[in-house]
Amino acid sequence: MRRGRERPISGAIGRLVEQIGPQDPLTQVTTAWPDLVGAGMAGHTKPAAVRGGTLTVDCDSSVYAQELELLSRKVVKAVNERFGSGFVTAVRCSVKKF
Repeated sequence: MRRGRERPISGAIGRLVEQIGPQDPLTQVTTAWPDLVGAGMAGHTKPAAVRGGTLTVDCDSSVYAQELELLSRKVVKAVNERFGSGFVTAVRCSVKKF
């Protein structure tokens, strides 16, 4: 057996989950959420549903809901660049404690 550079197991697990995990739209967006909106915003928001082209996002405060609403065009663009044109057409925010 060749010994090479040690690599974290998280990379292998992440690839395995991508291959065998559910690939519904919500799971895809949730998995990519920190990359799509940044770690700071992702810490206060959580994708809740993708239905009829609308991405519904739960926010832990009205401040983050308003900020995400203001950034909604950029979020739609980022999601569609990642998953394909028309994946989502709108973002709807709701305030929920989680």
